[in-house]
Amino acid sequence: MVHYKLIYFNLRGRGELARLVLHHQEVAFEDFRFEREEWPKYKAGTPFGQVPILEVDGKPLAQSNAIARYLARQHGLAGQNEWEQSQADMYVDCIYDLISGTRPIIYETDKEKQKEILQKFLKETVNPHLEKLEQQLIKNGTGFLVGKSITWADLAYYSFFSPMTERFGDSVIENSPHLKKLVEHVANIPQIKKYVFFFQAEDGIRGIGVTG
Repeated sequence: MVHYKLIYFNLRGRGELARLVLHHQEVAFEDFRFEREEWPKYKAGTPFGQVPILEVDGKPLAQSNAIARYLARQHGLAGQNEWEQSQADMYVDCIYDLISGTRPIIYETDKEKQKEILQKFLKETVNPHLEKLEQQLIKNGTGFLVGKSITWADLAYYSFFSPMTERFGDSVIENSPHLKKLVEHVANIPQIKKYVFFFQAEDGIRGIGVTG
């Protein structure tokens, strides 16, 4: 049996999509988490000075997108054929663009300025994307982003928008009923629901994450 060890901070962030893939497929893995102040003692041992890292039988794989894609392909969440796999990749890349856009929000310490930056981000970046996404969900017609069953792309959208709505309310996706339904569907998958209940830290917008 393959031994997986996922190494990341004790928050959701860039390691969360890999965790969701593994929990959804009920794959056993070592969820190694550490606090931010412990980072210096682990950094030198990483391939590129970043986390997350996935160790597969002791062999390291870096970069969060590569890790989650590898796990999705290994465990049946990448798509049913090459075209579906490419579509799933496309949607996940969109989420990583959105994650990058949260940096100014996360690092702003002034609460009023943070609120202003958030509203600008929602208006200029998130909302236009969601308008397009709704069209894609309607066009696909299955309730999923790709094909007729769940993929890691669906988990990626849940991973991003779940902490957003936790912190700022359903208004973030209130004009995107198909996405809202998808996020709710993923949240109610028994193995995801169990994981969230027992393991997920309640860390607000920091849960979106920007590292790795």
